Amino acid sequence: MRSPGAITEKRQKFKGILDKWNGSPDSQPWEDDDFTISSQRPQIDPFMEWVYEIDLDRNIFHINGIPFFNLECLPDGDTFLKCTVPAETRNYDNYGNISCAPGCLPEHKYKRPGPPVVDDSDLATYQSSVCTGTHVALSDMLAISDVLSPNEQVRVSLLELTIGQCMAHTEYVRPSIGQLIYDFELIPNHNQLTDEEWSGACSLASLPFVPQLFDGPYGFIHHPELSRKEFTWVREDTIVLIATHLDDERCLQAAISRLITAILEQKDVPGDYFGIAFSMYHCAIVKVVKDAQTTTFSHTAVLQFLPSFYAESPSTPGITALARLGHRVDPTLFVRAMEICRRPGPTTDKQTSLTQEGNSAAPNVSCAPLPLELWREIALHLDLQDVLTLGLVSRLHRDVASMVLRYPHVRGHRLFAVSKETPESLINDHRFLYATSFSAARAGIATVVLVGQSRQVGCRHEIKVLDIPLAGLRVRISDTAHPDAAEKNAVGDVDEEEYTFIYEEEEEEEEEEEEEEEESLIEDDHGNLTGDDDNDGEDEG
Repeated sequence: MRSPGAITEKRQKFKGILDKWNGSPDSQPWEDDDFTISSQRPQIDPFMEWVYEIDLDRNIFHINGIPFFNLECLPDGDTFLKCTVPAETRNYDNYGNISCAPGCLPEHKYKRPGPPVVDDSDLATYQSSVCTGTHVALSDMLAISDVLSPNEQVRVSLLELTIGQCMAHTEYVRPSIGQLIYDFELIPNHNQLTDEEWSGACSLASLPFVPQLFDGPYGFIHHPELSRKEFTWVREDTIVLIATHLDDERCLQAAISRLITAILEQKDVPGDYFGIAFSMYHCAIVKVVKDAQTTTFSHTAVLQFLPSFYAESPSTPGITALARLGHRVDPTLFVRAMEICRRPGPTTDKQTSLTQEGNSAAPNVSCAPLPLELWREIALHLDLQDVLTLGLVSRLHRDVASMVLRYPHVRGHRLFAVSKETPESLINDHRFLYATSFSAARAGIATVVLVGQSRQVGCRHEIKVLDIPLAGLRVRISDTAHPDAAEKNAVGDVDEEEYTFIYEEEEEEEEEEEEEEEESLIEDDHGNLTGDDDNDGEDEG
């Protein structure tokens, strides 16, 4: 491969072989004991220690699915071995993947394709719309504090460890989406995304916005698969676009232009809308403020999303931003949660109606209703399925259930805080990059849940897994009951203020309705206490 013209010669030769192949899955166009020719990337077999791949489409030499060298400038034999053969941990990154040795010369390393040419017409919407800011902090965009609430910290940490699980090559296996992460960097532009690449990227971008309820393989929670679209609405007011090369300014502006156009075309109601341009390695958030007369927009700077494979911390600005954006109060959360939960028994029409609208009628009781704070404390001590059942009672109970559902739930455990101390088992080998310990509760019993690692019981590992709606990702989990531990059952200050404000308004409306009803009863001409005219005749006989 090092001789002049060798790459072109090999490419023409193998292309001819592939063209003559009949495409039968029972045969390969060329296969012997040393190598196979194929038009598809090979699937990495975890039982094979080494898989070498000569990619003639992109002039890259891959090792175990990871891009290493530029075919046009391969190192000599001795340098090849120094750069690839592991010497203790020198040739491994912090996520356990084999990596090119630090001393490898830049000319030998593979080349990432440059950004595509962006036509001026692709920037028209960005340049013609009224922009109120181009490097806006998310806290300013959402009018929230710079300091994360405890629940936001939990959601950020859960997203961080999930991404770490995607990147890590543990003692078990590297997940399929880990291969997509490497492949995504090599895509020339967004028009050449395969269905698998789009699905992996869109699932990753959508993860902070799905109801944070996750269960095991045979549990009752099942998240639906995504269908490919140019734009994906992950919430009523939030849209995702999969792009590439967002670290290039013109590519970033083109992606924002497409998001603004999609929001204006698909949403007629005035309000605030959010768009996410996402490329696995980077993301950017745009806010579109639409009213009857004008439309303005602002956006964040491009944010790093995936951490470096040599990171010493799982945190990135992009992970934090998407987790916080997904944490906003969602009026449809209870409905969405019910849609992904397979509850035992048939669903009645009444349950469906209550799920979608809630029962706003006040119960016919003589005693005063329980205050919101007390219902919240009750709901915090219920099992997840009981919380969902509670939400079917009335609109008030549905919103109480929604407050509880804002906490992430894993295999029935409600995560309410990140553990203050990192377990000793996570310190070695950078395991803290893809595993985290949480303070949790299940039906009012305090527990500690370790997500990302199994627990050793005697000489065995207790195997429990968590299904994540992300390219079939399964994450190991362990839990330990701590019945004597004190649990802080506080919903965040922001959440409590928002919901309290809602119910103060509802109580005022109810008081006004009661006063009007009393006045109508007193003003009856015949001196009798009567109800509304609509009820005349209902009690006759």
